[in-house]
Amino acid sequence: MVVTGATRGIGRATAHAILERGGQVIAIGRDAGLLDELRREDEERVRIVAADLTDLENLPSVAEEAFAAFEGVDGLVNNAGMARHERVGTIQLESLEAQLRLNLMAPLLLSQLVAEHFGSRGGAIVNVSSTLSERVASGTAAYAASKAALNAITKALALELAPGVRVNAVLPGVVDTDMIRAPRLRAGETPPLGKELEARIAAQLEALRSRHPIGRLGRPEDVATVIVGLLDHPWQTGSLVTIDGGLSIA
Repeated sequence: MVVTGATRGIGRATAHAILERGGQVIAIGRDAGLLDELRREDEERVRIVAADLTDLENLPSVAEEAFAAFEGVDGLVNNAGMARHERVGTIQLESLEAQLRLNLMAPLLLSQLVAEHFGSRGGAIVNVSSTLSERVASGTAAYAASKAALNAITKALALELAPGVRVNAVLPGVVDTDMIRAPRLRAGETPPLGKELEARIAAQLEALRSRHPIGRLGRPEDVATVIVGLLDHPWQTGSLVTIDGGLSIA
């Protein structure tokens, strides 16, 4: 299985879940040090590819390196992504382009390459989207739009690649990862430091936790379990599977 964004959070948890089921992992990420750390956990069944997926022109080379890692690839998890919290009026072109490249363009182009590699053997693709694709929040216009488009791509790929390739998406609520532990700053605000930073992040996490009826934030392992289930399920395609601790019904 190919897993993008495999060095942290949901991607790393997904890599671990695949290994626990006896599978092999080709881990793609930008941080070579963290990738090597993952490889050392199981050198027989983990291969790594260090790459920046926003470099779209290099994706064919990235894919070829992944395909050569083992004798074949039968699954892809498009997990790599970025979120920049910017309210309308402060969204910059660079930020919009960066989010669209990593959250939308790279998964589509990589999926095309992987589907061609699958050939007649078939395979499965899972895209990691977000509940923000269906229920937006202030400061997330660009991110939410990129994930909503990823949902549409999931369904289009599922239709066009059937019956041999199954394509689904998972829509997590707020998962406790590095992404949500960055302070959300107002335009022009200087980042806090020390205890002020700690207090700001603690308050931010508590505000997010309180929105989930189940009473806690998600854990990467919660989402990884669903991803692996979608990779395995033989009769599920074109689905957008929400896992959010009740966030979408609150």
